[in-house]
Amino acid sequence: MKKIIYLTLFVFLSGFLYGQKVIEGRSTAKKIQIEPTYEKGFPPNLFVDLSFTDDNGNGIIEAEESAKLNLTITNKGKGKAQGLDVMIEDNIYDKSFTIDDKKKIYFIKPNESVDITIPIKAGFNVRTAEHKLKINVKEHFGYDMDPAILILNTLEYQKPKLVFSGLEIVDQGQNASAIIPDGKLQAGEMAQMKIVVQNIGQNISYNTKYSVYSTDNNIFIENGKGELGNLAIGEVKEFWVNISPNKRITLKDKLPVYLSLTNEKNVGELSESLPVALDQKPPQTKTLAVKADIDKLQKQVARFEYQSNKFTANIGTIKNIQSVSPSKTVRNNALAVIIGVENYSDLPPAPYAENDAEIMKKYFKTRLGVDKVVIFKDKEVSGFIFDDIFNPEYGELQKSILKGETDLFVFYSGHGVPSKDGKNIYLFPADGKIERLESQGYDLNKFYQSLNELGARSVTVILDACFSGSSRTSEKISTENIVATKGLRIEPKLVSPWKTNPNFNVFNSSAANETSLGFDPSQTGLFTYYICVGLQGDADLNHDKKITNGELFDFVQSKVVETSKKIFGVQTPQFNGNRDMILIEL
Repeated sequence: MKKIIYLTLFVFLSGFLYGQKVIEGRSTAKKIQIEPTYEKGFPPNLFVDLSFTDDNGNGIIEAEESAKLNLTITNKGKGKAQGLDVMIEDNIYDKSFTIDDKKKIYFIKPNESVDITIPIKAGFNVRTAEHKLKINVKEHFGYDMDPAILILNTLEYQKPKLVFSGLEIVDQGQNASAIIPDGKLQAGEMAQMKIVVQNIGQNISYNTKYSVYSTDNNIFIENGKGELGNLAIGEVKEFWVNISPNKRITLKDKLPVYLSLTNEKNVGELSESLPVALDQKPPQTKTLAVKADIDKLQKQVARFEYQSNKFTANIGTIKNIQSVSPSKTVRNNALAVIIGVENYSDLPPAPYAENDAEIMKKYFKTRLGVDKVVIFKDKEVSGFIFDDIFNPEYGELQKSILKGETDLFVFYSGHGVPSKDGKNIYLFPADGKIERLESQGYDLNKFYQSLNELGARSVTVILDACFSGSSRTSEKISTENIVATKGLRIEPKLVSPWKTNPNFNVFNSSAANETSLGFDPSQTGLFTYYICVGLQGDADLNHDKKITNGELFDFVQSKVVETSKKIFGVQTPQFNGNRDMILIEL
């Protein structure tokens, strides 16, 4: 019985195989991604560090520009993070603005990090718009992160605009044979035309080419085609062509001579007739001063917003400013007064102002060579302390100043408060009442005047305070508006002792209508942080082992503007005084 079964099976299989068509060759392999199995366990604890970069580094994604959103996701919990999806939601639909957010992370073990890069691209037809990109990090078992927002602006293609600016007839010299050498074109002569063109648009005109031609066979044109290369915004270029109208020409006032300018984008091109006439000088060349409109967008650069303390925004390598070595600078007769007010009885706090004061004490002593440093913090800055210190007639400071000999340094970190009309600015004590601003605050004009009247050899003031009516804030610490003056135009009428006293110098952390920021990574003011970094030696821009006021300011302004764009809008430090004065020798 078994033998019969085996035989039958053999015959069946033989018939089946015999009937199959055999296909030779190798089949294409398909990639099959199988999602792993996730198991419940201890929960993860996720933190994300964010950064954004675009190709040209201006924080705006322009047409045909690429950018990257980078996330470093760290698991600080006891359990694995499993099945993470990183998703971006855009509040605006624009088919020319693409985000490659299909990112999946299967596991992040405890105390490990994973880097994710999300490419972003703006096409040629991208629209000008403010995008609010919601960044979501979802975990398989629901340990999702609160969303963060990347606010960034796209900018539509800014067109070049090529225009004719003028021409000149040259009928003497090489390649010219004048009937009458008068700078005019006559029938029967060979002359040169210098043609001037300009790009008055808002973008580069790439690979620009010109063509000068005539529709009249009685006009001979030589070298009528050529290349101008790229024309930048506002750039002017000239080129030469030879022209000769014969004596059969019937027209006189305006000859049929034309100019064509083209570029690789076929945008902003030019095609028009030239003002070429017989026996007439062409009109004078005129060019325009052109500035890129993108400058208007400087305060609309990409920035992150988030409520969770599990998010940070990457601002690059942070230097240790707590440890500082002595410079070669020694000031035998110098005095520094440091004031830092972080906590106010009637105002929101000014984050890290106390730290600013403490760290600047180190830098005045070790880097600036100031032996005598006096510091006042928080509750010590009360009552009428500003007048008690700075009044040139009875203040404590005047007792220590040797007129014409003492180098005086003053540092203030805290709130600056504008008057209700925005015309006056006040330094404010910790116990001050906003209703008594004019009596308890110390008017900035009075402050400058008092310092100038003390008669010191030099005065250097460093203010890490904003005067916009907004409270100092940071990524982690958000505080309220100080005096409900948000939106008020601050136009202080300040005295300017630096105009008459060449040794009076003021470093200010921000422009009048801006907010001075706290800087979480260093736990100081953003401005104070870069002052310290600059004094460590980074501000020695010409590498001569000396740091001048101008070098320190240029370094600090550049870094503060760059970093502030990444964390909370734009902060622009200001300086008035002697740029050539040497602060320290390294």
